[in-house]
Amino acid sequence: MRVPVGIKVGVVAIAVMAAYSGYANYIPQIESKPPQELSLEGGNVTPAQLVKAGEEIYKTKGTCEICHRIGQKGTRAPDLAGVGGRAAKTKPGLSAKQYLLESLINPNAYIVEGYPPIMPAVDKPPIGLNRSEVWALIAFLESLGGAVDVTLNDIPPTVGASAGAGGGAPAEVKIPGDPNAGKTIFTGKGGCLACHKAKDVPGTPVGPDLSQIAKIQTPDYIMKKILDPKGSGTVAGFPPGVMPQTFGQTLNAKEYTDLVAFLMTLK
Repeated sequence: MRVPVGIKVGVVAIAVMAAYSGYANYIPQIESKPPQELSLEGGNVTPAQLVKAGEEIYKTKGTCEICHRIGQKGTRAPDLAGVGGRAAKTKPGLSAKQYLLESLINPNAYIVEGYPPIMPAVDKPPIGLNRSEVWALIAFLESLGGAVDVTLNDIPPTVGASAGAGGGAPAEVKIPGDPNAGKTIFTGKGGCLACHKAKDVPGTPVGPDLSQIAKIQTPDYIMKKILDPKGSGTVAGFPPGVMPQTFGQTLNAKEYTDLVAFLMTLK
């Protein structure tokens, strides 16, 4: 008995789909997970291992690349090429590791000329690096043109304490506003898209891209920047005085908190 061509084609199609399904299930699946906390305290670690761990933190949990580049100028924050070599000469009285530590946990203590004081303390939310992570990050920065000599004892035990002792994640700040309504303000009444991009909102790049603003800045900074943009400084590489100073008058209280709530979702 001859099998109709249609049936043959159907059988072949089913066999091919089954083969692809089986192969797909055989391939290990990639699961997206939040950055793991690094703990080096009490363990033996070589300088090379420490630098490697610090480089990973620089590129991931530390979110440093959002503002900084290595060997590239014209970004939001200073170029870090050679920072390990020049750190000891930047602020009188501080060694390279002391200056790098201060710049990470108290960044407003010394502001590089030409850049506004917008960097948050990396051991506090929203970044929230722990003591080991700060140690490794300093080692990586020292390696950029300098000698790696930072030890765990150079990092005060209080560093990273607010990031969640015992490995817990920092508490998320809740803004009493409606993010969806805030997005409408961003694209409408606020006119923010005239200068800013924000993830799926294709704004004009007159001002900084805000797609990850809540990942690198605190709610306090974001709220102040809306009401007093000039007082919060101008991000390097962008024209000063462009952002309106009148949002405190043009937005009512609900619109303001809704806008902040939307911006806090940009991670």
